[in-house]
Amino acid sequence: MHERQIRVVVSDFHLGTGSQRGSFNPYEDFHEDERFAEFLEYHTTGEFEDAHVELVLNGDIFDLLKVRVGGIWPDAITETIAVDKVKQVLRGHPAFFDALHAFLRRGRTNITYVPGNHDIELMLPGPQEALADRIAGEGERHRVQFVTRGESYHLPEGIQIRHGHQWEAIHRFDYRRLTVSRSGREPVINLPWGSLFVLKVLNPAKMERYLVDHIVPLKRLMFAGVFLDFRFTMKMLFRTAYHFVRTRFSPHGNIFRRFVDTLRIIRDEVSPLADFDRLAMRTLRRTQGVHTLITGHSHLPRCRVLENGKLYINTGSWVRVLNLDLAHLGQDSGLTYAVVESVAGRAPLTTLNRWYGSHKLTRTLEYQG
Repeated sequence: MHERQIRVVVSDFHLGTGSQRGSFNPYEDFHEDERFAEFLEYHTTGEFEDAHVELVLNGDIFDLLKVRVGGIWPDAITETIAVDKVKQVLRGHPAFFDALHAFLRRGRTNITYVPGNHDIELMLPGPQEALADRIAGEGERHRVQFVTRGESYHLPEGIQIRHGHQWEAIHRFDYRRLTVSRSGREPVINLPWGSLFVLKVLNPAKMERYLVDHIVPLKRLMFAGVFLDFRFTMKMLFRTAYHFVRTRFSPHGNIFRRFVDTLRIIRDEVSPLADFDRLAMRTLRRTQGVHTLITGHSHLPRCRVLENGKLYINTGSWVRVLNLDLAHLGQDSGLTYAVVESVAGRAPLTTLNRWYGSHKLTRTLEYQG
């Protein structure tokens, strides 16, 4: 009998520093720790008990851009600062990381982490060790791996998994030059403008309208805000313009490359064809040897078979999202994920699923304003 290989792919949990009962943390977006623990237990027991299960954490599992250090959101992020931020998230979600620890201890399991644009710090050894130390004992450490040569994780069956931020100029990292050296000081991460936008514009805006980053696309929100929330929208647009110009003269990075990036960002923002799904499907059509592409990043679950038979899946998010796009208008409750089931001698089966968990009569509300 051939062994079943199960890959469970999730993305965009955006774990922050946690929430204290009775108090509100506008920078904490993940409130499904118990459901996630049930989710992992389900995929290692019952019908999955005899299978080898790989959990792929496909980017933005941590939201380290929203974690303060010394009371601020630092934009000069060293490895030391990155470790501090990771440890804050580990302390803020004990049940979540206990569940990962239990998942690895069951055996016949492993975890692959693909860093995204909100947790790019997991490309560095220090943050990797902090996470691995929390979820894996000495006997399980070899079953935790991090994808560090770029954004793509390739499965031998012709399946590619990638977070997706590299398709957008605003979020694109230079993986060949991830950090920038500083004379006599610790190197810092070479952040793209999208990360600086979160740090300098979006984070302060969440103090006034904490759901601002739960609404997509942001351009539609800003347009509507001119009529419905004029003062807040004007303030946010001014901050956006100011920090965009300011970062064009950043002391870090190559001047010519910054100029080229500026042109690409402007192109992406004005082009009607710069839709994330279009970019992903175009890549899938052009990539030889890949019949299935699994992404995250946009927070919008998708499952589409292309005209050439290739399959595109976006795992969405476990954070609630309000979509203002008329083609997909409404709220998505999240908890979506992909499963790739492989058995030797057969074609792999890839599906997009939504987790409902076990039935419970009540659920504790940590904060209700």
